[in-house]
Amino acid sequence: MSTAPTKQQWKELYEAAERYKEAGIWRWLSNGHLFGVRDPASGEIGYCCVFGNGGEMFGLAVYMGAEGLRTIVDMLAGELDEDPIFSQHCLLFSLDDRAELDPAEYKRIKQLGLSYRGKKSWPTFRLHEPGYMPWPELTSAQVVYFAQALEQAVLVGQAFQHNPDGLIDGDKDVYLIRETRPSAEGEREWYDAWLAPEAPQSEERRPAAAVPLNELRIAKALKGVRTRGGVWEADSFYMAMPIQEEERPFYPKMTLIVDQSTGQILKFALSKGVEAAAAAAENLLTLVEEQRMLPQELWVGSEAAGDALLPLAEALKLELLWSPELPALSEARAAMEQRFG
Repeated sequence: MSTAPTKQQWKELYEAAERYKEAGIWRWLSNGHLFGVRDPASGEIGYCCVFGNGGEMFGLAVYMGAEGLRTIVDMLAGELDEDPIFSQHCLLFSLDDRAELDPAEYKRIKQLGLSYRGKKSWPTFRLHEPGYMPWPELTSAQVVYFAQALEQAVLVGQAFQHNPDGLIDGDKDVYLIRETRPSAEGEREWYDAWLAPEAPQSEERRPAAAVPLNELRIAKALKGVRTRGGVWEADSFYMAMPIQEEERPFYPKMTLIVDQSTGQILKFALSKGVEAAAAAAENLLTLVEEQRMLPQELWVGSEAAGDALLPLAEALKLELLWSPELPALSEARAAMEQRFG
């Protein structure tokens, strides 16, 4: 069970952030000079991205694990399929204006007896997780690790001040990782290690079917089919319309099924990101039951949608194809985004 940070832990994080600000390592490091800091408590590596070199936004983003690393690498290469606000998993420290603080952050700063003046001088700490709005409330473990990451980032920045590109090793695809080991005095000391990243979890194993297949329901749906033809397009994507059912607001995912020839939206639903796969499969089966028809082909625009719908498509004897372009669905998506603001 996660615990709330103590006042002392928060204070140490703000102090680490102030030292990071004073060091100004963004003057010579860009967001492409990535390096890692391994959490001594959990063993997970956070990959650090320094920003401020462009003179607009200043701070440090710590992308968690191999999935986090892939997100920032794809982002830097311009290959990220969706807005990073929906997909990134990171701890983000930034220097912002007073007006950009969450009320809880301003209250915390006052309780700690801290004071800041001027533009881009107020520290904010946010947790970014896929499908959720950035959140200012961190756990005790996150606060402790974040302070360590900021301290190590300063040391790395100072060590590579005269050779920033020494952090880039394109030939071996390894990254400088700061991690700890027992010292002769019985404590733990930080040292450098050059390590290749682990494979992202999504590449290690394919996800299971979205929902257990109801063979009887599928057989009944197939028996009721009267016509087969045409192409349907299907996909799931985040909507920038936060929903707050619990304490923390989340971005819902919309699943759409569109008739390619007419552009008609055949089925849509909003759900939490973790429930999107089940919603997509349910939408498809319900549509077949209601329309009593099947398309000749089902086109999907993302790997996630394909994984969610493939088991059901196979059971329905429906050919599923991945396509980089979904013309009808793209128009329908634009209309939906405009409708929901």
